[in-house]
Amino acid sequence: MKKLTIFLISLLAFNFLFADIISDKNYNFTLDIPEGFNVKDANEANYSYHFEHPNIPVQFILKIYEKKNSSSFSILEEAMSKLKAKASFDRVLWEENDCTVSQFDMNLGKDYSGWACSAPLEVKDSYITVITYADKDKAPACQQFMISLLNSLTVSDITCQNPGLFMAYAFPKEGDKTVNLNIDGEKITSKIDKTDEEASQFLVDLEFGVLSLYASHPMWKEAWQRYYRLIFRDNYGRLSRVSEDIFARLYPECEKKRKDDPNTEYVSRLLSWVQDFKYERHQTKASSDLTPPVMAVCGDGNDCDSRSLLMCCIMQRAGIDSILLISREYSHALCAFDIMGQGQTFETSYGSYLMCETTAKVTPGMIAQEQADRSKWIVVD
Repeated sequence: MKKLTIFLISLLAFNFLFADIISDKNYNFTLDIPEGFNVKDANEANYSYHFEHPNIPVQFILKIYEKKNSSSFSILEEAMSKLKAKASFDRVLWEENDCTVSQFDMNLGKDYSGWACSAPLEVKDSYITVITYADKDKAPACQQFMISLLNSLTVSDITCQNPGLFMAYAFPKEGDKTVNLNIDGEKITSKIDKTDEEASQFLVDLEFGVLSLYASHPMWKEAWQRYYRLIFRDNYGRLSRVSEDIFARLYPECEKKRKDDPNTEYVSRLLSWVQDFKYERHQTKASSDLTPPVMAVCGDGNDCDSRSLLMCCIMQRAGIDSILLISREYSHALCAFDIMGQGQTFETSYGSYLMCETTAKVTPGMIAQEQADRSKWIVVD
């Protein structure tokens, strides 16, 4: 039986600092769990792992099933039955995967409540189940934490680039909504789903609730990285058609104008566009001030992190490697791209990235001098 690997990558060794990511290349799944979980028990022969959090009263079980003539529904039903849980089940179509979500109560010496999911893996007749729960009296306060954990699952290269399983369950697609863009005089018509704006805001609020738990935690940096990483993933998929339509209209012009370096020309044109967005921030203690990129495209007010995430979504879709830079000291965010150009760069183990400011009308590579200390920027890859 293949073994589970938990990757904890050091900032000093790699310049990138990730949260706890459970990953298996053989089955091709990942689970980008909130920071700080410990392995409570493991049965590698049965590919079953039990995790608990030392600060938050949440536990979860991860198990791989290899069983012929099964389905995600029957697998999760079997798992709930073994736990003698009282569970409700809902089938979910997630990026062409027939999956199942469950809400349940159970007693394992004391009462617990939680959520669970099951999904098929790319290895034939294989399924993953994730069962997360908290003490029943504390479960309502832990709801966001548990849902965030489930929603971080990916089971293929496609699900890595699209909203998570729980988002597909809570916000099934309802059909197209037209988006009209004007980029440097070019009028571009594209589509998002009718649910994308509401869903993306739900995801931001969900992950902000989790992030808030780490305000004074030693792993606050990793929590920030996870927060932005999951928002990027959610919006990257929702903006796929918008990104592709922009690329189809503008990139050929960039190739004609700058044959030797169309990528830099493309970044410059899109950067100038987002720099003209409407500025707005309105954070409360219970909600984030980050406007989801999909809502920014639709005209909602936004600021540096929204614009930088949007630029990363569009450029990654165009094949231009991107990173997000965030700073608690500067209360600011930048984006940076693997392109040629003059100006300020951010060096990583992966290479050099040209830094881009999204809130001032400046060209790629130009940032404020008082924000030039690289040690005060956190990389989100």
